[in-house]
Amino acid sequence: MKKYIFSFLIISFIGFASLSQAAVRITLEQAQADAIENSAALKQAKMQAESALAAYKSTQSGLYPSLSFDAKGTYVSQVPSINMGFKSFEFGSKWGSSVGPSLSYNLFDYGQTEKQAKSAYSSYNALLNQAEFTRRNVILQVRAAYFTVQQDLQHIYFAYEQQKVADKQMKDVSSAYKAGAKSNLDMNMAQKQQLKAMLNISSLRAALGGHLRELFRLTGNDYGADVSYPQDARLPASSDATAYIETDDFQTSLAALKSSAALDFDDNSPRLAALTDTAQYYEYLAQSFSAALYPRVTLSGGVYWEYPNGPLHEDVVDGRAGVALRIPIFEGGKNKQAALSKRKEKEAELLGKQDIGAEMQKLFYSSKSMLKALTVQEELTKQVSQTCSKTAQLTYEAYKAGTVTFLEVDNANLNLLEAETALADIYAKRLNSLAVMDNLGRIK
Repeated sequence: MKKYIFSFLIISFIGFASLSQAAVRITLEQAQADAIENSAALKQAKMQAESALAAYKSTQSGLYPSLSFDAKGTYVSQVPSINMGFKSFEFGSKWGSSVGPSLSYNLFDYGQTEKQAKSAYSSYNALLNQAEFTRRNVILQVRAAYFTVQQDLQHIYFAYEQQKVADKQMKDVSSAYKAGAKSNLDMNMAQKQQLKAMLNISSLRAALGGHLRELFRLTGNDYGADVSYPQDARLPASSDATAYIETDDFQTSLAALKSSAALDFDDNSPRLAALTDTAQYYEYLAQSFSAALYPRVTLSGGVYWEYPNGPLHEDVVDGRAGVALRIPIFEGGKNKQAALSKRKEKEAELLGKQDIGAEMQKLFYSSKSMLKALTVQEELTKQVSQTCSKTAQLTYEAYKAGTVTFLEVDNANLNLLEAETALADIYAKRLNSLAVMDNLGRIK
């Protein structure tokens, strides 16, 4: 007997533990921070910018003198010689060496190296702006996913409230049926309403699990939650719930993004700035190719410790300096066509910027217009919800009095649920509109 009591206690404890698991709370601020920290796309964009910065510094170094240390050894099989009596005198030595520092400097190249450096710096700026654009997009995506989860939770909450009404009405109808005041049809209709409410909640919880997985993918953090069959943390504990989810409420999120409504369209947003920098990159590259058509003057010099000293078998310290002039004569239009190619790419980039800018501007002002419309719809939907709530109560009272059928009760309850979920949908749309404006806007 003690054995069975002990087993019962263990099973009861396990069941209680599963019902009392702590809620997983995810705030919008935390989700955004996690997404920025863990985004592979953002890390990739930053690395590309860092790579471009290193390339710029490498190209820029060509503007400065180059200092090196040279050393070489030589051997020749024959050296000039002269016979003087019984002796032979060699002019030089078969073995030779030269050791010392050398300096070279590109004195004049018609700005070719400078243009190459400017081109590399423009590329760096473009990738830097692209990284900022990626950061903003990461935030926009995680916000959209977060708002969807908020929307799901609100749908589940309203559906649960509707299920409580269906349970109560089922109980009332059952009592009236047993007393002979209601028919079998009333019982079936009440039971159908109850089952539909349960089915609706189950479907909403499954959708919540899918949307949470998308949020976790974007944040790179699952917050220790098993989202196989999650539940709204505001609802009573359920034995089948794998996690209880809690987020910021809609009003908290709306307050956090409220200032975005006052923004104006940013015509130099990171995406557009990146396209401008890319166009500038091609222009500087075209100028560097054009500069290759002009003469180039290079200075060089060095101090060397050498052996032999000409024909003498001795060490010598020798200083050297030189100037070299290179004048392009014929290249078949190679650099000229390369410059033309880069200028065409610049024009294409600017046309692309114009098209993308127009699309972004349309999206911004569409979101702004939508925000105004949603503010009006919110007030109207609140009134509709209040009316539907009152209608549902009056319809059920009329049903109990026998003046309407249960079908009308079911319809009234369904209308109330639709009004409540429509209000949640409006909040989610407002948040998404504000998020888009925050992504594309700037302070006036």
